[in-house]
Amino acid sequence: MATLKDVAALAGVSMSTAGAAIRGEDIVKPATRDKVLAAAKQLGYSPNLSARFLKKGRTGSIAALIPSITHPYYANLVAAISKAADKRHLRTLIMQTGYDADTETDIVSQINSAVCDGLILNASNVDDRHLKAMLGNHPTVLLNYQVDDPLFDNVLPPLSRGASVSFGYLAGRGYRHACIVGGHPLDKLTDDLGGRSPAIRYTVAAMKDSGLGDVHDFVECNWETTSAIATAHRLCETDADGTRMVDRYDVFYCMNDLIAYGLIRGFHDEGVRVPQDKAVFGNDGIYAYGEQFTVPALSTLALDYDDTAEKALDLLVDQIEHPDVQREPRVDQGRCRLIIGESA
Repeated sequence: MATLKDVAALAGVSMSTAGAAIRGEDIVKPATRDKVLAAAKQLGYSPNLSARFLKKGRTGSIAALIPSITHPYYANLVAAISKAADKRHLRTLIMQTGYDADTETDIVSQINSAVCDGLILNASNVDDRHLKAMLGNHPTVLLNYQVDDPLFDNVLPPLSRGASVSFGYLAGRGYRHACIVGGHPLDKLTDDLGGRSPAIRYTVAAMKDSGLGDVHDFVECNWETTSAIATAHRLCETDADGTRMVDRYDVFYCMNDLIAYGLIRGFHDEGVRVPQDKAVFGNDGIYAYGEQFTVPALSTLALDYDDTAEKALDLLVDQIEHPDVQREPRVDQGRCRLIIGESA
């Protein structure tokens, strides 16, 4: 197995210079760094990261806590976090809460410097004051945690901007009357911490601003495919007056892509064609990085998972590297992009 001494000899530099180059330190000239990295690649040298982190009193690992590893949104998110962490020579421990507050509390209460160097948390069942009491000053970044006075660094999704972009696109395509599908209408919303209530508020506001609808143009639906299929069937039922709710609208804006896929399937069952008869628009972009497999391909607003992960890791690593620096919690926002498919 190649050693740092072998790399230094092949590159024609000292061991200290070779080590600094591999660590990415600024004191090494770019040409020298390239020479050392080329030598390391040629020899198949892999640095002993565990020893390096142990010398610093660290584990070399971060933890990512999410509600579910099987949900496509969270799967995309933790994949991006793992990739961003790997670029920084950090391992990622992935844990899930199962959407359960007790499980979340139990996991968070066991997080300390012996477990991981930092925590990225995307779960919504525990108040941030309780989180702070459990985590103390342990490096932590929250994702999509909607509070006015944050106690932790936070990376938010672009809820307002994303909704405006989406309805601007739909209005520009000539649609006249939209219906939001997913979650609960405004008069039933609670102030959850995980972004679903704020997302609905921003979406309703954007729909009103676009002129495509108002607060009454809303259909309740759970945030998953099976419920959306049943919702589509219900929309196509004939009322006592001989009308169908589906016929009031020309486009259905779904609060996530799983709802959109379920709605398309349910409409197909009822003989309603998408997009020929009704348009369907999604939100999340859960298949933004791969081939879409549905017919029609879904039009959606995709979260830039990589950008969100990079911003979260920047904040987290800064906390890890500067544990004694006291600062106000920082809030950043991820990017999004419009994916124009065939469904709307």
